Amino acid sequence: MPEHSADISMSQSAPDTGLKRAVSPSNLNTDSAGAKPEQKRPKTQQGRPHRPRRLRKADADETVLDAIELLLRETWLNGRSATDCPGIPAAFGWSSGDQDAEAAYSRSPPIPAKLAGASEAECTFDVYVHEMTERGVSIAARETPEQLRELVSQGQRPWFFVVPFTLKGEQARIRSVRHEWGYTQSDLLEVTGKSPLRIEAPCAYFGRCSGCQLQHVGYNHQLEFKRQVVERAFAHANPLFGKLPVLSVSQSPLPYGYRTKLTPHFDLRKNTPIDN
Repeated sequence: MPEHSADISMSQSAPDTGLKRAVSPSNLNTDSAGAKPEQKRPKTQQGRPHRPRRLRKADADETVLDAIELLLRETWLNGRSATDCPGIPAAFGWSSGDQDAEAAYSRSPPIPAKLAGASEAECTFDVYVHEMTERGVSIAARETPEQLRELVSQGQRPWFFVVPFTLKGEQARIRSVRHEWGYTQSDLLEVTGKSPLRIEAPCAYFGRCSGCQLQHVGYNHQLEFKRQVVERAFAHANPLFGKLPVLSVSQSPLPYGYRTKLTPHFDLRKNTPIDN
C-alpha cells in the first residue's frame, strides 16, 4: 500500500480536534514486512535503579546499640576522676533529645562498605576491639583505648564496627560489609593482636557453621562472660539494679556436644539436577 494512503486512512479514522497526536517511535521502527525488530532496553532501565539503603534505627540490633551506649558511658567514667565528674552526658555525639542530629550521624557512615559498592581495599580496616555484646560479637573502632577515652571525654563518639569471633583488647583486620544505624557490620579477616584469653576452638567447624560464638574463649571465661551479661542487663534496666550482686554461673556437665537441633544450609539454584 502506498505511504500516502496509510496517512489518509489515519486522518479519516481520527476525529479532527485541532491537536496532532505525536507519532509513537515504535510505529516508525518497522521493517519491510511490518514486523518490529527486537529492541533492548537501555542499561539504565533494566531493572530498578540502585538506591542507597536507608538506615533505620528499628532495623538495627538493639543489643549492639545498648552495648555501644554502655561502652561510651564506661569509657567516659574511666576518663574522669571523682572530683571533676559533673555527671555522665545523656548522649554522645549530639545533644540529648536531638533526634535530627542523631539521625544525621547514624545515617552518614564516614567509611565505605562492601555492599555499598566499595572495593576490597577501601573496605579493609585495622581496628581495636573494645567490648563484647551478649550475642558474642564485639564492638570495635579504629581508635585505640586512649584515643577513644579522649574522644568520649569531649562528648563525642567514633564510628563503630561489629566484628565476630574477637575478644576485648584484641586488634584485628576487618572488612566492612554493611552499614547499620550508627555502626557497620564487618567480617573478620585476621586477628593481629591476640588476647591472652583466646584459645584454639575445640570444633573444627567453629566460625563457619555459625552455631557457636564463644568457642575461642576458655570455658571458665565463658561462664564469667555470661555472669557479666546478666550484671550489665540489670544495670541497663535500672541503675539501682546495677548494685545487686550477681552470683557465678554454674558449670554444665556437658559443655560441648549438647545441641540437639541442626539447621543445614544449601546453595541450590533453580533447575539444579538432583544428582548435583
